[in-house]
Amino acid sequence: MTVCPYCQEPVEENALFCRSCGASLRIPEYDRAFCPHCGARVSSRQEFCHECNWSLVKAASAEKAATPAAPLLTPAKPTPWKNPWVWGIMVCAGLAIAVLPWLFISGTPPPTPPTPLVAKAVPEKPVPSVPAPAASPAAVPPAAKAGGPPFTESPLSAAVLRDQLAELLNRLKEAQLKKDISLYSQTFAPDFPDFDKRRQKTQAVWNAYDYSSLDFELTEIQPLDADHAQAQVTWNFNILQKKTQTAKSESQTYKVWFAKDGGRWRISNLEIMRKSG
Repeated sequence: MTVCPYCQEPVEENALFCRSCGASLRIPEYDRAFCPHCGARVSSRQEFCHECNWSLVKAASAEKAATPAAPLLTPAKPTPWKNPWVWGIMVCAGLAIAVLPWLFISGTPPPTPPTPLVAKAVPEKPVPSVPAPAASPAAVPPAAKAGGPPFTESPLSAAVLRDQLAELLNRLKEAQLKKDISLYSQTFAPDFPDFDKRRQKTQAVWNAYDYSSLDFELTEIQPLDADHAQAQVTWNFNILQKKTQTAKSESQTYKVWFAKDGGRWRISNLEIMRKSG
């Protein structure tokens, strides 16, 4: 029987796509590509998704058209009329033009105006300068601390970030309970390391076990910038082995990195920290 060259699962003789991993069997896949609508694996030469019939050519054109061209900024020409020395030269030139004809006519210089009395300035005692306090790390904007620790956001922004990451983890939870590989793939970033192996391992677990309960805890959220964040996620679940009907409880804690892709948060990498059960 013919097997899929990507996941090694048996497929039918005349099948166009693998039912296990969604890979194309007729058009070789030289790179990793996924449908932006359903997350199914597609070939870079496909025009429509074989899972949801989404136009892949239209999606690529829309992404190119959505990128606006940066406007050209023309620097403003400096005007000399805003400089005080220009006005001083103009005033002196006007006085010279007014006084010179009178000197030629009268032949005597005009009387010198009396010097105005100016109060003698009393020197003040120098006041020692007090050095300004250094700005705290929280007051420095994120752009001024390139390569430094994660910046601190306001409580409202932190609450919004927590809700958005929790929404992503709820979609991952739903995919695990329903054993939906398309929904599962949509929760991970396209550049997630070795995602094909992780997807095959997940399907193997689904074939051997059933989830009776699944929940998560989201803690230690740290925004890295506008499009990246990291957090600690603990999964608590009860599973039942299909062959032996043996129940088992486990708890796994991960350090998870998140990244925005197409305006939605996705998991870009993760690292297991603790495992119990």
